[in-house]
Amino acid sequence: MDYGRATADSIQDSVKFKAEPYSEKTPYRQFIESEGIPIHTGYHMPDVRTLPLGVWDRVGVQGAHVVLEGAEGTDAAYIIELQPGGRSKPQRYLFEEVIYVLEGEGETTVWHDRKNKHTFRWYKGSLFSPPLNVWREHVNRGQGPARLIAVTDLPVVMDLFHNARFIFNNDFVFSDRYDGERDFFECGPHKIRKGGSAPGVTGEGKTRDSYECSLIPDARTLTLFDAPARGRKNRTAEIQLADNTLQCHVSEFPVGTYKRAHRHGPGSHVLVIGGRGYTLLWKDTPRFSDSRIQMRVDWGDGSMFVPPDHWFHQHFNAGGDPARYLASTWIGGKYFAEGLGGGGRTHRLGTVPVHKGGNMIDYNDEDPAIRELYEQELKKYGVDIQMPARTRE
Repeated sequence: MDYGRATADSIQDSVKFKAEPYSEKTPYRQFIESEGIPIHTGYHMPDVRTLPLGVWDRVGVQGAHVVLEGAEGTDAAYIIELQPGGRSKPQRYLFEEVIYVLEGEGETTVWHDRKNKHTFRWYKGSLFSPPLNVWREHVNRGQGPARLIAVTDLPVVMDLFHNARFIFNNDFVFSDRYDGERDFFECGPHKIRKGGSAPGVTGEGKTRDSYECSLIPDARTLTLFDAPARGRKNRTAEIQLADNTLQCHVSEFPVGTYKRAHRHGPGSHVLVIGGRGYTLLWKDTPRFSDSRIQMRVDWGDGSMFVPPDHWFHQHFNAGGDPARYLASTWIGGKYFAEGLGGGGRTHRLGTVPVHKGGNMIDYNDEDPAIRELYEQELKKYGVDIQMPARTRE
């Protein structure tokens, strides 16, 4: 593909959009509506692998936007699908993205200039992030369609600047994030940062190891670390991709168990990548039965949902296999923000019980109806509960 022509096409596409002032729709909402592809909304998507797509001229592939209620304007998602041998148009932009491969295999090439391109391969289950404002091009190298989903902070960026040409055609090079390093997209023991998690995430001021890289070959089989503060036999790995402010983590909990309820700020996109179960969501009070608003999301592989701002939520494994999910949020890994619900700072209290001023409900403090409902659910599938008996301190 001709680089100069692709650049000109990108500029031509982006400058067509101009935000309408004094509109009830945000600049981000106006922008995605101008792109002419499906926009899927709601509190959750049962299976993002089957969502209808449309022709996305700017990217040169089939695509759709996914705007879930719980994100509340902090971040959002999009899906692209490449046919065998197909490729996306070269793109660069001033927003970050975390990309997960739902189906297929292929490769992505990134560059700041044509003479220094770098290509890496991805497969179903891969998780990666092109660095901020580098050119990137995705190519399908498999025999079937390749479908990718990305969580981005475009809503915040577009609403702040409301100028598409500035966002999509800015030539500033973030060399502090990526300067052509050859091992940038490698993943291995040398990419594990000791004690790299945010203070307070594990409780009692401790930290745990995290991955600091830009490509996870397969998030479904990624080695995780014990995280008992988040739930019985829970295992988690925090992942800091491409020096982003976007943060993600992978969490897994065994058959017959469920996690502790907790709450935090908006924007945490939960994508199920293995297992079957459900999540309860409620607000205002730690006691589920007393909440005036209650919601249940049943999920399986490919489901996505976003807990709204400061809603308690609790994940339950109701199947016969370990349940694993990938959670991506607009901020909260290496960097934090004061505004917009506190971003990742609220996660720092995610393992501190509510009776101690935190955002977590310990098992001994939870509504008894939670355990009763779970036991009934497991009986439907003939699964034995593996949770300890509730006791009072």
